[in-house]
Amino acid sequence: MLRPAPADADLVPHHLLLGPDTHGVTRYAGEVADAAGAPVVRDASAVEPGAPVHLHLTDRLLGRDPAAAAAAVEELARRVRLTVTLHDVPQPTDGPGFPARAQAYGRIVRASHAWATNSWHEHALVDRWSAAGATGTVIPLPVLDGPVVPRPRGAVPLGEPVLGVFGFVYPGKGHQQVLRAAAALRRGGTLVGVRVLGDAAPGHADELDALVRNGRARGVPVEVTGRVPERDLAQALRGVTVPVCAHRNVSASGSLNSWIAAGRRPLVRDGAYAREMAALRPGTTTLFDDATLVPRLQEALERPGATWTRPGADLGPRLADTAAAYRTWWASVHG
Repeated sequence: MLRPAPADADLVPHHLLLGPDTHGVTRYAGEVADAAGAPVVRDASAVEPGAPVHLHLTDRLLGRDPAAAAAAVEELARRVRLTVTLHDVPQPTDGPGFPARAQAYGRIVRASHAWATNSWHEHALVDRWSAAGATGTVIPLPVLDGPVVPRPRGAVPLGEPVLGVFGFVYPGKGHQQVLRAAAALRRGGTLVGVRVLGDAAPGHADELDALVRNGRARGVPVEVTGRVPERDLAQALRGVTVPVCAHRNVSASGSLNSWIAAGRRPLVRDGAYAREMAALRPGTTTLFDDATLVPRLQEALERPGATWTRPGADLGPRLADTAAAYRTWWASVHG
């Protein structure tokens, strides 16, 4: 339910939500709109011409063709006063689709009245690959509100420990590397399995099938939960022994924040974004690289308390902080 509109509601744009509510970007757009007291629309034609509109955008929400997605945003920007938050910012590790996506995001930035990213890392990617010299704002993804769960005291999980990876399965998300690390641990005498908290991303069922086959071939138990309902998510994230964020081409990560919101301190692949988040929320992540994943996992298995956030850790920004940052930004660009 939307909160009552604030006094300066004319500076809070309509939020245009595209795609199903199960899509991470769409769900996040709705959460920001709710927290900011913004009206939500599903159809841009419902908004008066010239009205302020905000769009949380990944080109894939508008179809498979990045050029067509850019054209749709350009058309929208001719009708309304459009601001955008860019998600899934293009980078070379995207593979063959990178040039088209980079060009499309450049067109989107140039068409918009103002734009934002969720990290300085993504802002730098936009500047380097999509729209050189363009200046946007940075509003980090929040850790959603919820109690910090203290690490268990004296509890020993039943059965083999499991390494948990949360989110869609697709190439580069890190599932295969975690599987190889689990196999190395088992060869060294540490019995451990892998739990996939999620399902295959659209078009990547083969990746999930290959993961299960590789686990069988390496003697590593692989459990696939499928999509975890929101009501069960926190408990599922608390139920693994060691949480791991191993994706290689991350630009911003809702899954990382989900681990933190559940009270977990995940192992996170080192990189520009990971270091930015480690500085933003000290003590909420443990970084690793290709050479150190196995020893970091071994350490975490021997010291499971290190995989939980310490009570009192600063998890900000929270959703209310993010909404306030958006409201300040919209006031500056629409005022």
